[in-house]
Amino acid sequence: MKIRTARYIFKEGFLNAYRNRLMSLASIAIVMASLLIFGTFFLLAANLNSNLETLKEQPEMQVFCYPEMDEAQIANVEDAIKKDARIKEYVMVTKAEAFNKVKNEIFDGKEYLLEDLDESIMPVSFIIKLVNPEDNAAVVQKFKDMTEVENVTYASQAVEVIANITYWVPLISGVLLLALLVVSMFIISNTIKLTVFARRREINIMKYIGATDWFIRWPFIVEGVIIGVIGSAMAFALMWLGYDAVEQKSSLAFAGIGLSIVKLLKFNQVASVIMIIFGVTGAVVGAFGSFISIRKYLKV
Repeated sequence: MKIRTARYIFKEGFLNAYRNRLMSLASIAIVMASLLIFGTFFLLAANLNSNLETLKEQPEMQVFCYPEMDEAQIANVEDAIKKDARIKEYVMVTKAEAFNKVKNEIFDGKEYLLEDLDESIMPVSFIIKLVNPEDNAAVVQKFKDMTEVENVTYASQAVEVIANITYWVPLISGVLLLALLVVSMFIISNTIKLTVFARRREINIMKYIGATDWFIRWPFIVEGVIIGVIGSAMAFALMWLGYDAVEQKSSLAFAGIGLSIVKLLKFNQVASVIMIIFGVTGAVVGAFGSFISIRKYLKV
């Protein structure tokens, strides 16, 4: 393809998108919304998989006391652990240790978020290993019934639940993405139809003077690609801003309910993958939507 021809094709593609800017904006919004929804499920699946591996490495059980419990009440829980023959060994995690773990592992580099907080917000907890893993359910219930205990995490149970969720999330996101992309292609197709209709006389003249089918088609395909790429770029930017805000607040929230081991991935860990998926998907949807429209309504 000659440089002059390529310049003409891209110029016409941009002009077409501008001429029908209202429909172009609607198409961009649909592509953006579709990719945002897909991106949300993608990040959910990525975080579930990441934390699934973390949970598999955790001890079988962790008993969390209420943060406001005094030493006597904590000693009561510890005494119950010592007297239970089903428990092989245990380790007590103090308030200070829990707070330092959260600060060093979760808020590393963001310690300023904890400036107004101290170790008093953290619960004393006990990491427990059982003689027989089959006693998990009974031991969990025993400690849940104690008034001093706020929560009991049971890693193997959590692994099973997360594994089930992880199985369904990609399926649901795939179905949603397919449905939304069909809608996107339909909207883009209608946008291109407006351009084709508005330029039908010019197109007929081009055919009469010998313009090839693809020479006429390319500007419309470029228009669709422009719409798709802009929509994907906007989706990526919004996903980045939104996820960063959620990730910063989630660490303290998880720690507050005794799930300090749960961490969301940093956006830069998945940014390149999301950028490629969004960019390619947006461009392909735009090009395909344009091609369908031209093939059906542009008789060349």
